[in-house]
Amino acid sequence: MARFQLTRYWLGLVLAALLVSGVVAGISAGGPAGDYVVTGQPAAQGEKTPQCAPQDDRNRTRLLLPAPESGWSGHPQAVVVTNVQRGEVAIRHGTRERCGTLQDARTLDSRFLSGMGTVLVPPVGNRDPIEVTFDPPLLPLWRPLITLGEPAPLQRLDAGRYSLRVAAIAIMFALLVSAMLTWVGTRERAFLTYAIESLVFGLWLAMMSGLWARPQPWLPLGDLAVPLMLALPIGLIGVSLRLIVMQTRLVRQVRWLDPATRWLVRLCPVLALAMLLLPMQAWGAASVLAEVAFYLLCLVVAACAVKGVAQGARGGIAAMSSLAPFLIIALLELTAPAWLASWKVELMMLAGCWMKLTMGMVINLRLGSLRQQRDEMRVLAQTDALTGLPNRRAALEALTMARGDAQRRGRPLSVAFLDLDHFKAINDRYGHEAGDRVLEYFAQTLRTVFRGTDYVARMGGEEFLIFLPGAQPRYAVMRIEMLRTLMATAAASLDMPDLRLTVSGGVTGLLPGDADIVPILQRADAAMYAAKHAGRDRVELAPPHQDKTPADPASPVATQAD
Repeated sequence: MARFQLTRYWLGLVLAALLVSGVVAGISAGGPAGDYVVTGQPAAQGEKTPQCAPQDDRNRTRLLLPAPESGWSGHPQAVVVTNVQRGEVAIRHGTRERCGTLQDARTLDSRFLSGMGTVLVPPVGNRDPIEVTFDPPLLPLWRPLITLGEPAPLQRLDAGRYSLRVAAIAIMFALLVSAMLTWVGTRERAFLTYAIESLVFGLWLAMMSGLWARPQPWLPLGDLAVPLMLALPIGLIGVSLRLIVMQTRLVRQVRWLDPATRWLVRLCPVLALAMLLLPMQAWGAASVLAEVAFYLLCLVVAACAVKGVAQGARGGIAAMSSLAPFLIIALLELTAPAWLASWKVELMMLAGCWMKLTMGMVINLRLGSLRQQRDEMRVLAQTDALTGLPNRRAALEALTMARGDAQRRGRPLSVAFLDLDHFKAINDRYGHEAGDRVLEYFAQTLRTVFRGTDYVARMGGEEFLIFLPGAQPRYAVMRIEMLRTLMATAAASLDMPDLRLTVSGGVTGLLPGDADIVPILQRADAAMYAAKHAGRDRVELAPPHQDKTPADPASPVATQAD
């Protein structure tokens, strides 16, 4: 151990010296090489603008952004198109044309991150409109957003929108990793469900926000992109609501939520698979029905949560808070659809992150509560109800650990068995209630006599086990003799004048050949019965220790094993 400490000390000195020398070298170097780092290489070619694919504009949405009444000012005009789920987006003015698809970021203008954008410079006084064409939206409640304005403010807005989307995906990924690590450590099924749900929800967010196409498509979805945008959230509805009502314990206040959410968990995956088989013409109606159904289900669960709170259920508040953002989005869909269209993707992403955060908190709190209950049950299972001392099971586990620790460290360990003499006669004469009082008094006296580091347990009936880490057997004998002296005052303390309370004990110590606790307990038990046979009210030392006396019997800690 000392050698390890010395090695660690010198290793620390070497690392500190290297750190100091590195700092000094960096400061002394100065100059261009020490103050900054230059990376990259000169550009060999310009950015390639993708060619627009031939399109039949008769089947596409064509939007004209008109010029001001006095014509264009001659200043640059930025146009950004977002939330187009499929197909190519084209922005034109005169002979200038820029095309790209949100499903592949390599076709987009690198100055804009959240959508298909470009910067045009119409001539001064020109009155020709800027033309934007794209495929008709397949999801009616997810409207494309076209923004026109000065390049700098529009780029800042676009960067902020993109940052929100990236942050939401990052939060979802962090929650996923945290849930998986917690599941690996606890094997709690709720965390695995939560992790899978977070993974699927994060995938859906990446698809809706277009992040799955950056820096290039990392999911080869092709024509499955839009059906998956429909199917994934539908498949999640049942699991999400089930997780909320179960983890917040709403099912205790509203009984029908349990079978209803079970049924929903089974139904939603079937509906999600059906979405993948629907023809394109039905996608719009299906998406509206699915979204409205989700909002209604959230409203029902929130109403149940209000009922739960009224009945004193604390979990109802967590359920309401997790669903509140989605209900706000539903309200905005009814009252301010145009404004919502500008930020719906970002709001939905943030609402999903909020729901996952609150549910993660609820699951962790519930796990903590379950652990606390488990620990309390373990304490109850290992504690003697009458005396408050550890019971036989706890004592044997603790003695096993103490034996291993003593042998590893080369330290002594003393073990004693104590038995109250003629306890059956005390019960017969004074009654079992008086016998219980005697046991409680004896347990309290044991706590007084022995050290805080000593372990005192009731093995059953009137038999007790004590082991003293780091103490020689002679020291244990001395403490038990002190205990015997205190027993003389038991009659007065218990207000039982005719009571004579004595104790017989047997003491042994750990030997090098003790491979487990069985021989230790056998020697202590044999010594205790030897004390009984010798007339009771005495302490016997097990035979292997009778002729071995430490230099200072009063010292609880010896320098070597007895």
